[in-house]
Amino acid sequence: MTTLTACGDDKKAEDKGAGTAASATPSPAKPADPFKGLTAAQISEKARVAMTKLDSFKVKGGMTVDGKQMTFDFSVARKGDCQGTFTSRGASADVRQAGGQTYMKGDDKFWQQMGGEQGSSAEETNALTELLKGRWLKMPAGDGQADDQFPFCDIGAMFEKDKEETRLTRGADTEVNGTPAVTLTGKDGAETQTLLIAAEGEPYALRMSAKGGKEPGSFDFSAFNEPVTVTAPPAGEVMDPSKLKG
Repeated sequence: MTTLTACGDDKKAEDKGAGTAASATPSPAKPADPFKGLTAAQISEKARVAMTKLDSFKVKGGMTVDGKQMTFDFSVARKGDCQGTFTSRGASADVRQAGGQTYMKGDDKFWQQMGGEQGSSAEETNALTELLKGRWLKMPAGDGQADDQFPFCDIGAMFEKDKEETRLTRGADTEVNGTPAVTLTGKDGAETQTLLIAAEGEPYALRMSAKGGKEPGSFDFSAFNEPVTVTAPPAGEVMDPSKLKG
């Protein structure tokens, strides 16, 4: 305050200084560190446990798998139900998982890409695309493919405790969408992993990211415990995979 007012008239400076001093209020105290005394590994474990206790959350982000960039936006419930959309190479698909069954509805480009990846001929791919236009494909039970593609539909699997834990260190505190957060980082070979955990309220994971590895990406978590209701698509809009055989 003295420095800012020294260049002005002395009398005015004194008046302004006195008035400001009289109206000044103490700066709010910095909130206590909720993780004081804990190691980075212990903080990470608190977040993992907190996430497994959630009834629901939203996860949004992107990652690279087999050299292909994918983005996704999903709502997830504890019981394994989820719904959302993912995009890859300009194609997109909606996904619903309800009652242990997974349904997928893609745009034309999505089914064209799927046909090509499965080694189908152009004629077969075009026929499949036309057959599934505007319809949901019911994934074969026990196929395992849906679980491989959408692991974030299973809260328990997504936050399962690793048998080989990455050595973590705590970095500078930050914010994620306005929420104070602590930063944990670790190395796994060429990959650098970063976990941002809420420093107020429950110690939920707010962001997970990986750089430098084979599958770089970043996920943001939000809408903790907000209601999520997922229903199976109308039967008339669902294609049974058995009808595609033959």
